[in-house]
Parts: sequence; C-alpha cells; structure tokens
Amino acid sequence: MSAATPSVRQMAVSIDSGHGPLHGLLTLPDQASALVVLAHAGPSPEARDEALAVILRHARIGTLTLDLLTPSEERFDDNHHNVPQLAKRLLDGLLLIKQRMLTDELPKLPIGLCAAGDCSPVVLRVAAQRDHDIFAIVCRGGLIDLAGMMYLHLLASPLLVLVGQDDERLVASTRRALHELACPNELQLLPASADSPDSGEDFESVARETAHWFVRHLPTTVAAATAPGRA
Repeated sequence: MSAATPSVRQMAVSIDSGHGPLHGLLTLPDQASALVVLAHAGPSPEARDEALAVILRHARIGTLTLDLLTPSEERFDDNHHNVPQLAKRLLDGLLLIKQRMLTDELPKLPIGLCAAGDCSPVVLRVAAQRDHDIFAIVCRGGLIDLAGMMYLHLLASPLLVLVGQDDERLVASTRRALHELACPNELQLLPASADSPDSGEDFESVARETAHWFVRHLPTTVAAATAPGRA
C-alpha cells in the first residue's frame, strides 16, 4: 500500500426508513476499486470508523458508513436487536447504491459489508439475500447465528469473523455457526485489549486485518464483479 493517502470525495446519503431518514456518508478515493458498507445501529465510535476507513482508502476501497437507526430509535434497546428490520433497511441502502451505479452517478464497484456487535447477523442475512452483489463480509463480535439458519446455509460470500479470545461463549457460538456455512470462512481470535475503547493501537491491527480480507476477496475490476455466476 502507498504511504500517501489518496484524495477522496464525500457525499451525504439519506434513506427513507418509514420512521425518518437514515443517514450515511459515502467516501470514495480516486480510482476506487471497491466499496465497503460499514453498517451500525446507533452511535458508532467515530475514531474506529475513521481508522478503518483510512486504511481501506489506502487500498483504494471506498466506504459507506450507514446508521440503520434514526436518532429517536437509538434510545430503545429492542431496536438494536431487531435483525429483520435492520436487514430491510440495509437492503434499501444497497438498492439505492446499486441504482446510482446503474445511472452512472457512482462508479460500478464490487461491494463488501462490514459490521460489529448487533449488526453482525444483519449483514450476514443481507448478504445471503443479495449474494450476487456482495463479494466479502467482515464481522467483529456479535451473535452471527441470529441471522437465522436458513440465511447461514444460503450465504455465499467469503466471511471473516473477529472475536475476542476471552469471550469463550461467543467463540463457541461462532464456531457452531461457522459449521453451518458452505462459503469460505475464517475465525480470528483477538486479544482482549483489541475491543477496549481506549486501545487505538490494537484496533488499528483489527482494521488492517479487515482491510486485508477485503483486498483478498473483493474483485478489483468491473469485469470481475460481473463475472458469470455473480451477475
């Protein structure tokens, strides 16, 4: 990767949820080769989002940071765990992006999904439904089995799951869920400090692992993105 940060263009994205607009920020480096949607539900640690986005931009990968909850919904815990509702909203966001690609408002780019915690099962469910559009997924923590067994069986996109090594129950749950997958998948165990809000250095290593997965699995050309079997 080059040491220089590519120049970027940014644009605000708004999606009608039926309960108010959902807000996102699309950032595209020059000559972007792919786009990763960073999905979250409610406040997301901005420093972590930016650390990941910067590393992805160095790899010529654009990002769409998308909040799947409206500000008024964020106060209620149930909304954060509503996988079907959050998945529908992410699907709406992907539809908007794909429409803009078709009308040449945005470059036609292969798409990856990235999420943590409560949104991890959401991106798995969405990828299973849009397998022709999603080329790679990274989840950090979260109960991925909550995507639903049918969606785990349907998933085709290569999946990387990052889980804290000290969370034995989550590690065991993740291993059971991964046994249900037919797609390429990998579990990486993180040091406990990597999930600490104060551990910027450790999270940077997590961000680099995330970027490496997308670099490995996202096509680098439009031709690859429309190859037989994915169109």
